[in-house]
Amino acid sequence: MELDKTGLNNVIFEAFDDIASRRHIYLCNMRTDVSRWSVGAVEYFGLPGEYMHGAGEIWAEHVHPEDRQAYLNEIGEVFSGQKNTHRMDYRAKNKWGDYVVCTCIGRVVKDEESGDSLFVGTIENHGIMERVDATTNLYNIYEFSTYMKAYKEEGKNVGILEVGVNNFTGINEVYGYTFGNRVLREFAAMMLDEVRGKGKVFRMDGVRFACCLENATAESIRQLYDTLREIAHHKIVIDGTRVAVTISGGAAFYTDLYDEYSIRNSVEYALHRSKHGKHGQLVIFEDKKYMDNYKTLECMETIRTCAINGFEGFYLCYQPIISSESEQLIGAEALLRWRKEPIGEVPPGVFVPWLENDPCFFEMGNWILKTAMTEAKPIVEKYPDFTLNINLAYPQLANAEFIPRLKAILKETGFTPKNLCLELTERCRQLETEELQSCVALMKEMGIKVALDDFGTGFSSLNLLCTIPIDTLKIDRQFIMDIQEKPANQAVVQAVSECARSLDIKVCTEGVENREMIVFLKRYPVDSYQGFYYSRPIPMEDFLEKYAAGTEKIPG
Repeated sequence: MELDKTGLNNVIFEAFDDIASRRHIYLCNMRTDVSRWSVGAVEYFGLPGEYMHGAGEIWAEHVHPEDRQAYLNEIGEVFSGQKNTHRMDYRAKNKWGDYVVCTCIGRVVKDEESGDSLFVGTIENHGIMERVDATTNLYNIYEFSTYMKAYKEEGKNVGILEVGVNNFTGINEVYGYTFGNRVLREFAAMMLDEVRGKGKVFRMDGVRFACCLENATAESIRQLYDTLREIAHHKIVIDGTRVAVTISGGAAFYTDLYDEYSIRNSVEYALHRSKHGKHGQLVIFEDKKYMDNYKTLECMETIRTCAINGFEGFYLCYQPIISSESEQLIGAEALLRWRKEPIGEVPPGVFVPWLENDPCFFEMGNWILKTAMTEAKPIVEKYPDFTLNINLAYPQLANAEFIPRLKAILKETGFTPKNLCLELTERCRQLETEELQSCVALMKEMGIKVALDDFGTGFSSLNLLCTIPIDTLKIDRQFIMDIQEKPANQAVVQAVSECARSLDIKVCTEGVENREMIVFLKRYPVDSYQGFYYSRPIPMEDFLEKYAAGTEKIPG
């Protein structure tokens, strides 16, 4: 049936609808009970159409049940003539099933042409306000999650390209934060121009952006990424100053087979590989490498589900740390492992970097801390100077609850802080220096030792030695392998170990695999060794049998 649109085809309505962002406009002819609503409201809340008959009752179905009667009472008073204005806050359900807070303001006016009474007003959508990034005006990470859920419900195949701006801290230091924000805003606008009509662009955490592209192919994503690299490097101009920006990119394909967390982890893992191993070349997450053994993404989803469901299949192994002077046990590093049938054992190098991108990893990290401290208590009782090393990941240090939870775990397990050494892995160094300094200072106040893991890889390691109170520096195994034949490796180990000694920092060399290495390393000021020559990582039951029982003999 054709709706009577008397008084609703108004150019003023259309003008305000065009410029409104989070405010949705409505206009209702109270005689015909036909309403016109903003297109944005129709799309966001999943309403039947721009023009509706009985919109009050239709909208009431979207209002939260606890707020609905108050809303109906208000509207009833307006339409019965008891009041001419309306203002109230309530929760309304959008098309994805989420409730958002809305502020509705309306009043009754007279249409001079028809003589009809019109009820006109706005609905301020606080859900949109909370989901738009203020710097770039793009939808933010929360809206990204919302769209991902919708894509899955609709069964759409979507390609996701995540782009990260490299060394943005340097731009802020040279030009200032206000200028830096303008660079991000300009780059975001250019991305939006390239993606318009093909998909959507979102501002993610930090200086990362995500492009969601429907029906994308690997080739189309590569072409888009190449275009964005060109734009970033050559076309960003602020107040006449061209700013050359470099980017890194990771991509994955989202189908209805996977959930949003698995795909996001895959994209961020690919982005990390692009930035730290591929010099900014695009990395597309594909499971070709492991397809023959276990389909990688399905495997990752299984591992993530296990992490959420009480850490099923996860366990810790321990690799001894040996004194270079006495070649006796002085500590051990706890290492995460996962095994579950029918998949079997999955190498930690496959799932740990991927899982670190997941929100569940903070709780995973706490589980590792608690489990390691509990399992290592018997050996600490036998060896009072024994040190338990546990790796920390970026999601742990970046979480404001990390220090309180660490204190609670120490208290719950009764583990003595002086026997604990927490290792900062490479990604931890992505924290702002001030934030990392503060976190390390709090750990040191508790009596915990701090180590810098994988030294020589990644970035800013030398700077950290000068700015953060490190107890131990662990030289990455890539500098120890073939050290006898590689003068460059010899020079690195000598320089690093002597520098550490001058700073009163202990040095541990990882990757020691044979006696010849031990003999060769004796010429450097190294304090401890770790590697397969002494032992592969083993479960604590075996570790206790070898060491706490006093039966283990160090190879000599």
